[in-house]
Order: sequence, then C-alpha cells, then structure tokens
Amino acid sequence: MPTKHPRVNVTRDPELNAAISRARPLMNGAAEATIVHDLAIRGAAALVEDERVRSEALEDLIAWSLGDDMDRETLRTIDDRAWRRPETT
Repeated sequence: MPTKHPRVNVTRDPELNAAISRARPLMNGAAEATIVHDLAIRGAAALVEDERVRSEALEDLIAWSLGDDMDRETLRTIDDRAWRRPETT
C-alpha cells in the first residue's frame, strides 16, 4: 500500500520470526507489516520503561547508601565477608 512515510527494511531472522509468530494470534489477523510495526512501537515503550525503572532503582540505591540507615561497618567489610576472609581493622 502506498504511503508518504519512508519504509524500513528489516531482516527476518529467527528471533524476529519467533516474535511475529508469538504476536500473530493476538493481532486479530493483522498484516505482518502491522505486526512488526506494533512490535517495534511496544518494544520501544518497553525499553524506555526498563530504563526508567533502572534509573529509579539506581537513585534509590544511592539514596540508601548515603542515608542514616546505612551500616557503614558492614559496607566497609562486605568484600571480606562475601569471600569469607578474616576481617581487617
């Protein structure tokens, strides 16, 4: 179908083929191009959300590590404890 938008060539490798096959039953008979389009749009949204969650978790970790509840002695010796080495003073 003619479109005013530029097209993108995509190699149909085994992973893409599997993704199309998994999505097909959920797409109510949509054309494969529509399935690939929707997978790309939803995939981009998922990547953005994954990055948001990762960034938020990192910010939480930083806040926790700088907070008053941090057990600094445990943190100082955590490597020794993890590897069961005698504590150093």
